[in-house]
Amino acid sequence: MATHTLHGRVALVTGATGGIGRGVALQLAARGARIVVNGRSADKAQAVLDEIRALGGEACFAAGDVRSRADMQAVVDEAVRRFGGVDIVVPNAGGNDDEARSPEVRGPFPGIDLERVTRFVGEALAAKLMVVQAAVPSMRARGGGSVVFVTSEGGRSPTPGQTAIAGFSGGLIAASKVLAKDLARERVRVNCVCVTVVRDTPSWTAVFGEGSTVSDMHRKQYEKIVARCPLGVASPEDIGKVVAFLASDDAAYLTGAALSPTGGLTVH
Repeated sequence: MATHTLHGRVALVTGATGGIGRGVALQLAARGARIVVNGRSADKAQAVLDEIRALGGEACFAAGDVRSRADMQAVVDEAVRRFGGVDIVVPNAGGNDDEARSPEVRGPFPGIDLERVTRFVGEALAAKLMVVQAAVPSMRARGGGSVVFVTSEGGRSPTPGQTAIAGFSGGLIAASKVLAKDLARERVRVNCVCVTVVRDTPSWTAVFGEGSTVSDMHRKQYEKIVARCPLGVASPEDIGKVVAFLASDDAAYLTGAALSPTGGLTVH
């Protein structure tokens, strides 16, 4: 049962209108945090806002594309206006998941389009970092904070055909360690949560939903993970619990870490 370990904190979660982001937002709210739900659709956000309020929590929606520096600054500004600042940042949204699933980007190395791959890597990395850069002044003003990146386990345990994901996620994990050192003087902790297949997410639907258009290789990889994961396939709420721990004072001495809640599929 969740306790109010985050009471009084303000958490900004990108891509919080569904999937893993929704699970993260609900788990943070259950622990007392006020939530800034970021996404691009007010209609999708409303269901999440209603769920948070049903828990007795406070939340608001702040529209913005994670690939836009101006949008991310506006989202942080809205958090400051509504709740007084930002204590927790969870860069969850990928920015361009459709591109990540394209056979020209995700597939055997000899046949992928390297121009598209490298463009995707740069854009995806920026989509995770820009919201953090925008939020640092607010976290500094409040005496510190916590950043928890949500990224792919492909950055730690690469899978064949995932040049783009491994390049992006591996780079983000390395960058998060630099940020952990850079921001320690600001009392801002920085950690990563690295996920594999998570049910009830857009990625899950893209593979197993009606009308799926992913490659056979992509689908077979997911099927193998589902069949082989010792503890079963994670839910968004399972990932949210790990994020909530890292965001809380229970992890006050933990920074620069990468945790992999993969149910025993990968072990580090």
